[in-house]
Amino acid sequence: MENQVEQQELNNKNSKQNLSDIFDILSGIGLVGGAVGSFLGNAAFATVPISFSVALQIANRRQLKVDLAQLQQSAIVQMSHQMDNNQSVILEQFKQLRQESENQLNQQDQKIQKVVSELSDKITNNQESCNKLTVEKVQLNQLTHSLESQLTKIQDVVQTLQQIENFSQVIRNNPDGVDAYYERGLSHQKLGDKTGAIEDYTEALHLDSTYAKAYHNRGILLAEMGNKKQAVEDLRLAAKYYFDQGDIESYEKARNLSKEFYEVRHYVVDDETINSMISEESIKEENSSGDMNLITIGNLFEEDGNADESISMLG
Repeated sequence: MENQVEQQELNNKNSKQNLSDIFDILSGIGLVGGAVGSFLGNAAFATVPISFSVALQIANRRQLKVDLAQLQQSAIVQMSHQMDNNQSVILEQFKQLRQESENQLNQQDQKIQKVVSELSDKITNNQESCNKLTVEKVQLNQLTHSLESQLTKIQDVVQTLQQIENFSQVIRNNPDGVDAYYERGLSHQKLGDKTGAIEDYTEALHLDSTYAKAYHNRGILLAEMGNKKQAVEDLRLAAKYYFDQGDIESYEKARNLSKEFYEVRHYVVDDETINSMISEESIKEENSSGDMNLITIGNLFEEDGNADESISMLG
């Protein structure tokens, strides 16, 4: 359709061009005729062709102006159509480009979301691993502390056993060494061997009946073992000999303990309550002396909180 319109416009343009050419030819003929008439001396005859030629030229110029205006209008219309077509093409290309850009952005967003999700999962896993490592570290520290505590207790036991062996060697070399018996009794008491400790304290008292510390410690052990009567007697003797030796502080401790144990013996309470009261009082009183700690082998590998219950201070 557009080709036909263009062909028709081209034909009209050629026709107008031919008409203009004809006007130019006729105008030229009129000018030649006027020139011939003027040459022949007939002025009237020469005026007519010239006038006709001028009229043709004016008509031709008007026609040219009209044709030029039409050409301009046609060019404007054509350019307008071309611009419309170009605008449509540009809009279509813009839509395609926009669609492609949106698709690319969507793909990039999906990739970014995937990467973010993977990183989030890794961070979560790392956090869980850190928390697990922290818990394991705490557990390891607790285990290390427990092992160190047990090692310290074992070292204390070994040291105490070595002391017992050393005191035994001293006793073998000198059976009358009263201090060796007393010190070995302290070592037995530290290990929780109450019977062995009482035997050594008793042997020391056989060698020296005024040994106040031996009475004191044996009285505490007898009270813990339920022999409260003998315990009160030992503590009274300990207080007496402390006083004779001028050790007033130890004298007051032994005297106070003997009074408390004596009063406990006269309370109408069951044996379990009495034993508990005696044990608590003796531990409380002897803790203030600060001489040494009791090590119980049977409780060596118990938890620290329970092991503390088996520790007592000796006089």
